[in-house]
Order: sequence, then C-alpha cells, then structure tokens
Amino acid sequence: MKSTVLQKSFSSIKVPERGIIYTLALYAVLFFIFLIPWADGLSDGLAKLFGIIAFGTSSLVLVIHGSHRNYSYFHFFVLLLWSWIIFSVVWTPNLQAGMETAPRLFQIMLLPFLFTLIITSRNDILRAYQAYVLGNIIGSSIIIYNYLHGIESPYYNRYTVPNIETDVMSIILALSIPMAAYLSSNLQSKLGKIIYTSALPLIIFAIFLTGTRTGSIVAVIGIMYWLFTHRNASIKVKASILIVFILSIIVVVAYAPKASTERVFSAGKSIKSGNLNYRTVIWGASIEQWKRAPIIGTGLGGLSNVLSEKHVNFAAAHNTHIQILTENGLIGVFLYIMLELSVLLVILQAPYPDKVFLLSLFLSIVVSQLTLHTHTLKETWFALTIIVIHSLLSTRKNQKRV
Repeated sequence: MKSTVLQKSFSSIKVPERGIIYTLALYAVLFFIFLIPWADGLSDGLAKLFGIIAFGTSSLVLVIHGSHRNYSYFHFFVLLLWSWIIFSVVWTPNLQAGMETAPRLFQIMLLPFLFTLIITSRNDILRAYQAYVLGNIIGSSIIIYNYLHGIESPYYNRYTVPNIETDVMSIILALSIPMAAYLSSNLQSKLGKIIYTSALPLIIFAIFLTGTRTGSIVAVIGIMYWLFTHRNASIKVKASILIVFILSIIVVVAYAPKASTERVFSAGKSIKSGNLNYRTVIWGASIEQWKRAPIIGTGLGGLSNVLSEKHVNFAAAHNTHIQILTENGLIGVFLYIMLELSVLLVILQAPYPDKVFLLSLFLSIVVSQLTLHTHTLKETWFALTIIVIHSLLSTRKNQKRV
C-alpha cells in the first residue's frame, strides 16, 4: 500500500518522452552520482570525466526535448548566488586562487539544473538515492580497506578515500545515512531492504574511521531518522534494532582505532572548551576582515590572504556562512540564506512522512556547515537539489488529491 501511494505521489508531472538520448542522459547522471563520493580515490578526475559526459548527454536532451517547469525559487537563488560569488573574483586580493576556483564553482552552479532536468519521477529519485548510497558503500569499503592495511590519511590514525580530506569524507558519508534509511523502508524489494539496512552500520563505522566529530554528529541525525522509520514496528523488530545498535557500538569501540574514537567522543569536550578545535579563532579573524568590506566581501579566494594577515594559517573559515560572509559580503550571505529558506519552504509543503525524511537530510546539511565549508561540495548540491525535486513532485500530487 505504501509503495502504491508513493508511486501515485510522483506520477502527475509531465516529462519528456524517454527516448534513447533521455535514457542515456539519465544513466549518465546516475553513474555520476554513484561516482562522486569515491571515484577520486580510484583516479583523480574520474568523477569529473563522467560529469562532462552527464552534462553532454543532458545538453542533448535540452536541445531535443526542451526543458520542463520543475523549477522553483531555489533554482533562482542558485543562479544569483553563484553568479555573485564568481563575479567577486573581480576584487579578490588573491586573483590566482580566485581564477582557479571560479571554473569549478561554475560547474557546481550548473549541477542543480542538470539534476532537475533529468530526474523527473519517483523512480528517478529512488535511483538517485540508490546511486549515492551505493557510492558511499564503495567509499566506506575503501576506508575500511585502508584501515586494515594501515594506509592513513595525512592525519594520524584517521582514514579516508585518497584525494578526499577526512572531514569532507565524513560529511559525504553522513549525508547517505538518511537516504539509506529511506530506501530501506520504501523499497519493495527484500534484497534492496537488506542492502540498504546493512549499509547503515558499514557507513557509520567508516565515519568513525575518519575520526571526524562533525561527521559523527551529522550521522546521529540520520540514525534518528532511521529509528523514526521503525516507529510503528512490532516490539520484536524494535528489540532487534536495539540489539543491532548496541552491537554496532561495541564493534566500533572494539575495532576502530583508539585515536579516532577518542577524537569522535571528544566533541563535547571541544564544545565546552569554547574554541571548537580553534575554529572560533578562525571565525573571529574572518569576521574582523569582513568588516573591511561588509557589503561585497573580500572577493573569491581572498579569505586565505586576509587570514594570513592575522597569522591564522587556514585557507577557509570552517563555517559556510562565515566563509561566504567574509568573501562575498552581506550580499552573498543574504542570497545563501534565501536559498536555504527556499529549500525549507518546499520541504514544509511536502506530505508527511516524506517531510520528516527531507527535513532530516536538510538538517544534516545545515549542521555540517556549522563547522565546515561544505557549500562547495558536489555532494551538498546533489542533496539540496534532490530535496527540492522530491518535495516539489510529491507536493504537487498531494495538492491535486486535495
């Protein structure tokens, strides 16, 4: 019954007839989503290569079929935000860094339009979630392999996928937890339920191996959503979940590196210390430099320059809003907040219980950005865009039923 209702929830939107080109574009996009959490560890630039293929085939779809109307204020603010950020290279004190960053940010600006053009049905959405979670299963397996073979990241007793920084990797993994929980409770296939339920402890263990506190906190949000999906389960099922949860904690404590687990469980101590592992020092220096150009900011790539003046040896603010505020001023942070509000608005209009899932995914992004600058990750923009697509399609059908 649940599957039938969900199927109907996404069947009202008219999309282009799915010929060969459209099908190729869809699978190119799905394969790109599958690659982005881990492919850089196999070959630097592999995800970029398939991203180009996805953009190329999707461009053909746009030429042949035209676009559709599954757009919202979110897409409008995406365009305004990234246009402003890229334009700020004009006044940056670090022109080289700005010019190197601008092309990558332009690609990120296009990603929400790419995903929205091609992912147009409930089945597409479920496939996109599956692609991302499967990609993180591969990423988790690489991390565990590295741990078993003593292949550390540049940080002592912390493990990641090669070419992906440990903090970033933990967030990439954590975003897949609510998706895996959603799939495990909404797929009809028993095999699918087993795969995505089994993915949860694997991904959580990999997050512990990264030794990242923010990633662990974000993971808790996904775990809480997973528990929510079983709120109506029998006592037997709930007891089984509790046993698995306790066993998972025991396995993590017993087999994860001591340095990683101690670092993860020191999150409370870091908060009590008042400096959040010296992040407050970075934030203070960033805000002080922002005051020099409060409206337009220091310019794209300029944060490392202004921080170095205060002898703070970081190239980023480790907070999305402060990073945007410092480099792109009040204009930039206003556009980003409006973008976030546009996402929240469509989520709140979605039917229950999809609303709970989408809120958990959105909250995972928001929390990750309190101590990290994840707004430049492809994974973040995939998650934000899929939230909007999912919300819009389910809301429109729900309104028709009313």
